[in-house]
Order: sequence, then C-alpha cells, then structure tokens
Amino acid sequence: MGEWSEASGVSSDVSPAMRYKEIAGLARKATVDLQAWERSRMAELEHATAAAREEIEAATDREQRMMSQAHRWWRMALDNVAKLSWVSAGLEPEPIESARASQRSRYTEDVRAGYQELTQAVLDLSWRAR
Repeated sequence: MGEWSEASGVSSDVSPAMRYKEIAGLARKATVDLQAWERSRMAELEHATAAAREEIEAATDREQRMMSQAHRWWRMALDNVAKLSWVSAGLEPEPIESARASQRSRYTEDVRAGYQELTQAVLDLSWRAR
C-alpha cells in the first residue's frame, strides 16, 4: 500500500485517474454532507423563528391586556376622584418603555395597591365631608 497523505486524504500510490475519482467522490460526499447540514440548520432556524413569533405574539397579547387593565383602573380612579370637586386629575399615564416584563406582576400589584389606597382615601374624605 502506498503512503497516505493527511492533507488531501488521498493515497499517493494511486494513478491520477483513481486519485481524481477519489477526490471527486470526497467532493460529492462533502456536498451531500453540506446539503444535509443546511437542511437540518434550516429546520432548526424555522423552528426557532416560529417559536420567536409565538413569544412575540404572547408578549404583545400580555402587553395589550396590561394596558387595558391599567386603562380600566385609571377610569375607575377618575370616577372616584370626580366625587371631589377640589381635585383635578391629570393626563392618563403612558406606558414606560423601560419597564421589564419580568416585573409585570409587581407592577400590576403596585397599581392595584395604589388604586385601593386612592379609593380608601376618597371614601375617607367623603365621610369627613358629610
């Protein structure tokens, strides 16, 4: 048997035609392997893209629900404050772009607690006004 060339992966004792066939076979195998890898990678990327789209849709839905809930609390707070003629409400709060989704439940609880405190304060003021 002849020497094996590590660099090319082809035996050096083979005729040029055989070497050509070996190289062509290796190139064909590399092409098939590359195509298989590309198909596999494409499937992975399609799956990752679909998962990312689903996450975006879910986050958008959560954001819309949160905005709707905050708007509802704001309207209820305005109704409570409207009972006090000497208080004028400002503009409706705008969403903060730097808010963190991971803190959503804490933000919701803060708004809920603030609304309950406002409601109690208005009730206390209404009682004193009688």
